[in-house]
Amino acid sequence: MISNDVLEELEQYTAEEEGFLHGKTGIDRSIFMSETSDVIDCNHILKPDTMLSVRKHARFVDYPMHRHNYIELMYVYQGSMTHHIDGRRIKMKAGELMFLNQSISHSIERCTEQDIIFNFIIRPEFFEYLSSLMDQENELFRFLFKTLYSWDHSGEYLLFKVSGSPEVRTDIEAIIMNLYRPQSNGAFRLKLLVGLLLADLMQKPELAESYSQAGSDSLLSASILEYIVTDYREGSLQKLAGQLKQPEYKLARTIKKSTGQTFKDLVQQVRLEKAAQLLHSTDMSISDILYEVGYDNRSYFYRIFKERYHLTPSDYRNQTH
Repeated sequence: MISNDVLEELEQYTAEEEGFLHGKTGIDRSIFMSETSDVIDCNHILKPDTMLSVRKHARFVDYPMHRHNYIELMYVYQGSMTHHIDGRRIKMKAGELMFLNQSISHSIERCTEQDIIFNFIIRPEFFEYLSSLMDQENELFRFLFKTLYSWDHSGEYLLFKVSGSPEVRTDIEAIIMNLYRPQSNGAFRLKLLVGLLLADLMQKPELAESYSQAGSDSLLSASILEYIVTDYREGSLQKLAGQLKQPEYKLARTIKKSTGQTFKDLVQQVRLEKAAQLLHSTDMSISDILYEVGYDNRSYFYRIFKERYHLTPSDYRNQTH
């Protein structure tokens, strides 16, 4: 539950809203993006070491068509808000929330004084820890998975019409309170709270409305990518072809067309990314890490790791750990 002091703070006009009420037209682009771009840049609004933040959506102004280089989560605490996406007019009511990926373009109609909307800015890397925890697939898992790893850059949103769900409301308001009034172990607590929210949303697939600009080739690409990310240690193009019941040449052509790389290149990329993640977040020995990600030749691993990150594994750990 959001505390009264936070609610009082939210109900007050921000300096930005004061400007709109006194005749200012249009958003201040310098807050969000460069003057020549329509992409809102998380680096303008997040500190370098911040993975997730929240701000109150500014009322009294129309937001023009734009994209973002992060995952956006919009939550309607009170009132309503209306998006325009690919010719669709989507009205959200209190208690509903929407995930938008980095490639979707949308505009937002101006909100009134009665509308209180939370805008979560989330770097995609924040969700990396979840990919190994989720033991079932549904629309939300697929959305987050594609956002983290997909190469097709198709716009997508996921709307949860959960206004009648008290547990979801409790989850997301606990996240809001953790961000507005940080407690000890805040980063750890935040991951647990977000994980709980996602777990509860995954139990309500019937209340999710999804939209994607992807076509059939994109769906095949997503299946290929999921296989590579989950079976990168021992996967092969032959096994993938058998699993998808597609000829190897078609999969190889799809991968090359979508990424400009080969299956082997992509497997190596995922292995090195996993190795870098383990170097950053664990105290595992480098020998154990290279075995964990599927390599048995230490000198080869060192060479390709340095080619990608311009650092040896030891130097990478020292700089990022």
